[in-house]
Amino acid sequence: MGLPKISINRPIAVLMLYTGIALMGIICLLRLPIELMPNYSFGDISIYVDIRGGMPPVEVENLVSRPIEESVGTVSLLRDLISISEEGRSRVVLTFEPGTDMDFAALETREKFARVKNKLPPEIEKPVIAKFEQSDLPVLNLAITGEGYTTEMLRRLVDDQIKERLLRINGVANIDVGGGRERKILVEINQQKLQAFGLPIGKVINQLSLNNLNLLIGDVKRQHYKYIARAIGEFRTIEEIKNIGVAVAPSGAIIRLKDVASVEDSYLEATSFSRVDALPVVSLYVQKESTANTVNVAKNVLEEVDNITSQLKDIRIIPTYNQAEYIKRAIDEVKKSLIYGAMLAILILFLFLREIKSTFIIGIGIPISVIATFNLMFAQKITLNVMTLSGLALGTGMLVDNAIVVLENIYKMRERGVNKILAAAFGSEEMHLAIVASTITTIVVFLPIIFVNKEIRILYSGLAMTVTYSLIISLFVALTLVPMLAARLPGGRKKENKIEKNIQEVIDSEDVIPVRALKHPGIFCRFYRSFLSTFIRYRYFFLLAAFLAFVITIALVVPKIPKEFIGTTEQEDFTIYVELPTGAKLGISDKAVEKIEEVVSAMPEIKTVSSRIEPWSSKVFVKLVPLNERTQTTKEVINSLRPKVQEVEKLFKEAFIYFEEPQEIETNELILEIYGYDYDVLNQLAVEMLTRMQRVEGLTDLKIRWRKGRPEWQLVVDKQKAAGFGLTVKDVADTVHAQMRGLRATLYHTKSKEVEVVARLRKDDRKTFDMVRKLSLALPNGRQITLDQVVNFVPETGPSKIWRKNKNRMIQVSANRGYLAFGAAAEKVKAQLKDMKFPLDYYWKFGENYWRMVRNQRELSFAIFLTIILIYLVLASLFESFTQPFIIMATVPLAAIGVALALDIFKKSINIGVLMGGMMLGGIVVNNAIILIDEINRLTVKGIVGIKAVLISGESRLRPIMMTTLTTVLGLLPMAIDRSAEANLWSPLAITVIAGLSTSTVLTLGLVPCVYLVFLDVKRMFKKRYVLN
Repeated sequence: MGLPKISINRPIAVLMLYTGIALMGIICLLRLPIELMPNYSFGDISIYVDIRGGMPPVEVENLVSRPIEESVGTVSLLRDLISISEEGRSRVVLTFEPGTDMDFAALETREKFARVKNKLPPEIEKPVIAKFEQSDLPVLNLAITGEGYTTEMLRRLVDDQIKERLLRINGVANIDVGGGRERKILVEINQQKLQAFGLPIGKVINQLSLNNLNLLIGDVKRQHYKYIARAIGEFRTIEEIKNIGVAVAPSGAIIRLKDVASVEDSYLEATSFSRVDALPVVSLYVQKESTANTVNVAKNVLEEVDNITSQLKDIRIIPTYNQAEYIKRAIDEVKKSLIYGAMLAILILFLFLREIKSTFIIGIGIPISVIATFNLMFAQKITLNVMTLSGLALGTGMLVDNAIVVLENIYKMRERGVNKILAAAFGSEEMHLAIVASTITTIVVFLPIIFVNKEIRILYSGLAMTVTYSLIISLFVALTLVPMLAARLPGGRKKENKIEKNIQEVIDSEDVIPVRALKHPGIFCRFYRSFLSTFIRYRYFFLLAAFLAFVITIALVVPKIPKEFIGTTEQEDFTIYVELPTGAKLGISDKAVEKIEEVVSAMPEIKTVSSRIEPWSSKVFVKLVPLNERTQTTKEVINSLRPKVQEVEKLFKEAFIYFEEPQEIETNELILEIYGYDYDVLNQLAVEMLTRMQRVEGLTDLKIRWRKGRPEWQLVVDKQKAAGFGLTVKDVADTVHAQMRGLRATLYHTKSKEVEVVARLRKDDRKTFDMVRKLSLALPNGRQITLDQVVNFVPETGPSKIWRKNKNRMIQVSANRGYLAFGAAAEKVKAQLKDMKFPLDYYWKFGENYWRMVRNQRELSFAIFLTIILIYLVLASLFESFTQPFIIMATVPLAAIGVALALDIFKKSINIGVLMGGMMLGGIVVNNAIILIDEINRLTVKGIVGIKAVLISGESRLRPIMMTTLTTVLGLLPMAIDRSAEANLWSPLAITVIAGLSTSTVLTLGLVPCVYLVFLDVKRMFKKRYVLN
């Protein structure tokens, strides 16, 4: 007993089964994690090493970055290794292959780093290893204000409470704080008083550290108990710090700290400002771990923010940028497209069937198959994202195909007088093999995904799984639920009710001409018969014309279609970067940003302007009003602002101001990397490349990602003189650093946190260059000399940062590609640089984003080729023929014509959405030809052959072909015509399938019969020659 018979005999069991599946599916849907795209990104691990004493970049490179590179460069699945060496800091970034277990990668990285840690200079601070890259844009910006609070008070609140609470949230990797001043216990030492008492500054700093201790000194027994003995010496008040003794005067009097220094609970000088709409705030910039889910991180952070504001009544925390909003908006758009597509597919079914019962039986398969798919997605840990929802939307129109075939066969049996229950049972059984074969040909196209690289596999496996799951479920529905409902539901095809009459009136109206034709199949079929007869009569001409159309399309249309990876989307925000010469003061940056804020705020399209001002490098985050409330796109807003911003740029010497649109999927930047050793040579090459790239129309914001070094005075220690005084280079450097920058002498413990105690010379003793020359150095014998007695001062400029990639020095040149597709921009740049000369051992290449596009498009092109081979293998097996699969597969190049023309007309690029759509088309477009050839074969067995068999088959199969095509096309139509800001992520795939399927269906109905008859003609010709021989 087959599935249909079991289902008909157990209707309540079938209903309960599907009710249970639907209930579990809804629960799984509510628990599925949401993200924009599958997590196919390259995971990052960063190693941060700070070095005390302001070590110059070249020494940081040689003593810190290179040893770390050598040690961690052998970590498994490592893709790229980048190091950035700057003054007093080394940052080494490890980028891993997509899909890498980042917890294991972090563990292995720590193990490798532990081997080199003890070989690094002793001046290093505690290293930090984190699963994120500092250059990544934050996923969430928060502005903090409070009535009656100064920015310093807000900064203290952030440092003491808010930041720590947010850092504990799973997935949050780092939080930068902007605005306000950092709380410190400042010990400002008076140099004249030090000299008067004959005290070296190092001794004062040491006394602070040695007098701020709680120590366990042992156990004390008393009677029957053992007590722990502790020496308590931690500072509890500022007065206590002021009164510590730092030395003893010759008279025996104690010299206290307050005698030589002022001690205040205060703030360091401002290192950054933060503003929202020109109002001072303290900002938090939340960065997530490289593989963490953006939506979950943002949701959890905002929930904790609500908890914080409920406890701190006077504080307001306002999100000024939230990347998760964009992701949720994109997901909602795809959901709407899926629902509208399903409604259109059901509507077209009703217009064909003109009966509520039949439409219900077939249409019920769509929601059941989609909801049931959520169960399998949850079990397989597949997230709800654009790709999986696109797969469901793609399958929406295809889910009814099997049900249409089964139900049509059931009604054929009923028209012959078979009992309703028997017709449902045997009609379903009869079509069992046919619909299984049709489902296999559609699903088989996804097998090549196994052979592509991991990035594409992760990106598209979710789509493949959802389409596969939903089609398998729809097959199960067609063999169980459809026959049960056809047998058990009351009513039939003959029945007509008031609703039908209303729809009849719509069909009869002159506004729906194509649908009127469907109401009168005789008229439509007569038109098709005439159309097909013409094609058959002139079959060689039409086949030649189709072949020429295919060749012309491939030769002329395809090459001019631009190429890119995934494509960019319309964003509702962008960032303006304000770069000033290295060493520019914070006040200068502030003035530049103020000018930018004035220019930007004047535009009506702007909703919020928030700024992060830092010395010589600042960012202005601009949020636009929603797309439907403005007349300009983001790119048009940027282009309107660019000339005004350039005017501001002219007001500040050597300023460079540029725009950047944040992209969740694909960057707007085209990056070129120049490799070599000497930074002067690299910079000269970069300037020449930049000049050549400026000739490429469409490129904007061209820049060299390297800046001149910060102006510096190098203190060259005369080793001979220093040795004569009993000093080493380290003694001199440590003493000068303590007096100028200050040292963290100790920590002051409050109830909520630890506050650094920073000791340094007061500002009046270090504000001019002459004062620096006269800084005191303590000698081992207690005497003091001035700095200029052992040091020569040499003005110099070195590199501010040294970039290395895969153990080679490099400089990057980048440009925003504007309206240019990635491939087109790269080709134009290549043409400009082809005759540029490079010295020996210097060379350039595109950045990883270019090679990623090339690699992935090559992989998907191979997958399409493999798909075609697999389809042939399946068809040859089904038809037991080597030749008939070629007849059926003639639909594939016909689909390619439609796809190329559609992409050209709608100005879409060839990206992986288009390539994936093309791969899926291979399995979809052959189904119509299968239906046609299968019917011709059935008639041939009955003795009806040749042109007569072709004409009869064309007419009898016209209706199911049109139904299955229109349900698929209309199911995807909302995705194709979507004009939302994020539509570029899914519309190329939908346009590809609609254009390819529409073209191939129209041509299938005319050209596949022609191909069949040509094969028949050739077969007869060879047979005739064989007989003559």
